[in-house]
Amino acid sequence: MCELFALSCNKIVNISFSFTKFEARSHTNPHGWGVGFYRQHPEGYPYATIIKEPIPAYESIFKDFLKTKIRSNIFISHVRRASGSVHVPLNTHPFELMLDPRPDTPREKSWIFAHNGTISGIKRNEKFKSPIKTHGNTDSEYAFCYIINQLRIRYRNNNYNLTPQEKIETIKEAADTIDDHYPKSLNFIMSDGHRVYAYYSGHNATGGLWYLERKKPHKELEIHDTEDGMTLKLQKSEDEKATLVATKPLTSENWKKLKPRELIVLQNGEQIQNLKK
Repeated sequence: MCELFALSCNKIVNISFSFTKFEARSHTNPHGWGVGFYRQHPEGYPYATIIKEPIPAYESIFKDFLKTKIRSNIFISHVRRASGSVHVPLNTHPFELMLDPRPDTPREKSWIFAHNGTISGIKRNEKFKSPIKTHGNTDSEYAFCYIINQLRIRYRNNNYNLTPQEKIETIKEAADTIDDHYPKSLNFIMSDGHRVYAYYSGHNATGGLWYLERKKPHKELEIHDTEDGMTLKLQKSEDEKATLVATKPLTSENWKKLKPRELIVLQNGEQIQNLKK
């Protein structure tokens, strides 16, 4: 299938340590890889940059650049094992859509999404048809369009505004609706540039969905990068907080598994909400 990784932090950081562990999983997920991260526009809103290719991550010319040069407080990454759609960039995760369709505002223009699971039949189901069109032809992006459209309907009805709580409730309701029709097929991570939303449907073929909270006192960890032979140490400032999400634990730390139909919401490195079944 595929594997997911996300990080939320209260500091601007790189992901050299975690991505080195995650990248190794592209050997069993060779059909594409991608990472999305956020930067702050001078006008004050977050915007996503996405790097993705329809090749294994370990073959990419960008992997070392990503480990050493890219810094953000939100990362979402995906390695792909295709279940039907062709291996092209438009079918490679993460995907990006805008919530606010108005051309004269920069607000809510940069939501990103990555998915693990196979939602067989969703593209033929009238219930999940959306006026938002996919760029590729994956069931994953189709589900993303449905979730964003549910948010957009509420956004428009609220005079183009959604509180964080309204976003969380709408995402949970849309995800549960898909899970009602296609059980255990929708593990995903998504972000609006402020928060990370992680949903576990119960799809367990590749490990499920796990999260790890890192806060002081920080453990000393190190890993050996088999690609370049270097040893990497996990270095944290004393006041740094981070929460990681992954399909399978990346380290020997105390990872916790989400429960089926559980949505966790992360902001500035901490879990701010947990919605269960």
